[in-house]
Amino acid sequence: MTVRGRPPLLSDEVILEKALAAFAASGYAAMSVRGLNAELGLSHETVSKRFGPKSELFRASVGRGVDLFIADFDREMHQGADATDLERLRATVRAFMVASSRHPSLGDLLHHEAIDEAHRMVIVGETGLGERIVETVLMLRRLHEAGIIRETRIRDLWFLAQGAVAPLHFEALSHMFDLFDGPVDADQLIERMTDAIMRSMLPATQ
Repeated sequence: MTVRGRPPLLSDEVILEKALAAFAASGYAAMSVRGLNAELGLSHETVSKRFGPKSELFRASVGRGVDLFIADFDREMHQGADATDLERLRATVRAFMVASSRHPSLGDLLHHEAIDEAHRMVIVGETGLGERIVETVLMLRRLHEAGIIRETRIRDLWFLAQGAVAPLHFEALSHMFDLFDGPVDADQLIERMTDAIMRSMLPATQ
């Protein structure tokens, strides 16, 4: 017998993480708040009553997603105060891939064709993600000016690092290569790809 009563209580964190995944899957315009309520087993007005209009739900869910991403990113950095810029750059590349592998919805949202520039600016401009990007740009410039790396643009580095962890997101396709390489190991993949990306930025040998 089904017992009817109040909808289950869910934490803000659970709702926001599900909302982020829904925005990432559908894009902003197509994402249905009513559908999100149904997926979570809530009444059709619950999410709106708790977070306000769709635009505010977007900001809140993006903020939650970026906070989790940056928390993982910062945990992976653990560089001492005496680390060189080159060591910090390697740590940054690796930390980005680790965080990206753990929070694919944020990357999917940024890359979604249905997300317009205004909404991307919410993601980058209103969160700590933008600060990390600026820090990396300045570090790349310093290293290039010192002759330590070749000129490297942040766009190129972003997509290199994002693409490097694709085997962890596209699991069905990745399994196709198990016959040759064996099952993918996330930690080993990230270390190999960090080394490869760092080598790609070194000046060409004469």
